[in-house]
Amino acid sequence: MSGADISADSFSAKPKIFWRASNQYCRVDEEPDPGKGIHGKLIVNEPDAWLVNLADNTAKHVLDPGPTFNCRLPIFALDQEMAKSKIGELEIGRELDFFRSNGGKLIEGPKLQFEANYYELTVGDSVLRLVERVDIHAPILIGLTRGDKVYKARYLLWNEVPFKADLFAKPTGVKIEEAK
Repeated sequence: MSGADISADSFSAKPKIFWRASNQYCRVDEEPDPGKGIHGKLIVNEPDAWLVNLADNTAKHVLDPGPTFNCRLPIFALDQEMAKSKIGELEIGRELDFFRSNGGKLIEGPKLQFEANYYELTVGDSVLRLVERVDIHAPILIGLTRGDKVYKARYLLWNEVPFKADLFAKPTGVKIEEAK
């Protein structure tokens, strides 16, 4: 992630690894954040979720009360308001669907070393742009422009892999506390 209010050497700019399988399984692995004493990992296997801190080998278990059980991985959740807005519905693993179902328009873009589609979508006072690598049907860049601020999520790698249940299993080797 890069952009306005995001320093290039900040934790927010560090790469993260995301996994998603259907709406039931999500996982995010983060780089260490020594300043805050956190090395985060989020594991969601609906209705269970674990917020793991590998820095101190602890985890909090959260049970989703339902009635729906859908893990979410919003791309631009820069604050609580944005996470709950239409922009918060733009999620990792659902990018192309979001643009298509919300009327995203194909636009012209620069020529790259591979075939790419460029999409643009206006949501309220914001403009979203998506660059899709056509040969693998995967996003490589998503931009958000809101006023004079621009944010970009750049994808370093995109792979479709077989489902591995152990990626979404209850963590082991950590002290788990039930969230209240």
